[in-house]
Amino acid sequence: MQNHTYEEILQETSYLKKLVDEKLSEINYSVGWEYVSWLQKQTIYFYEGYKKLGYNTQPDDLMRGDVIWAEFGINIGTELSDYRTKGHYCVCWAIDLGNVVVIPLSSSDAPGSILTYDLGEIEGLGYNGSHSYLKLDAIRSISKRRISRIPNTLSGKIRLKDEQIAIINDAIKNSFVS
Repeated sequence: MQNHTYEEILQETSYLKKLVDEKLSEINYSVGWEYVSWLQKQTIYFYEGYKKLGYNTQPDDLMRGDVIWAEFGINIGTELSDYRTKGHYCVCWAIDLGNVVVIPLSSSDAPGSILTYDLGEIEGLGYNGSHSYLKLDAIRSISKRRISRIPNTLSGKIRLKDEQIAIINDAIKNSFVS
């Protein structure tokens, strides 16, 4: 990694501010506000990671099949993004030291998608009979720093039924192994 002076960093951040100002002047203000909020959060994540500061309050004892709330940020193209949502429900699938492999959920079906699976109603999400859809096309590893507790739940998470976990196992086998 190349060493830079503080003055060089200030010069680059000044250029970055001008670039952001220029690009944001050409778009809808609510979209611009969402971007600025995302940029602030990313800057804080960077700083806290660098300083090895704390995490959000985590759900208790994460396990495969737990539904959690995670922030994915603003991403590129058709990648799953938090644009207008500030996060998504997702299923924990593999838990490691600082990362969790998650599979996002959606309240909308994706007709024609071979990587979207109906899990039925997930008790505790409060959607009154609405189905939740597993989005295998958006499976990814995230830092535990992106995870927050689900409000109004004792453990900060919701546990899937065994039948729903079996659907996910089969979906992964059919989509990625066969």
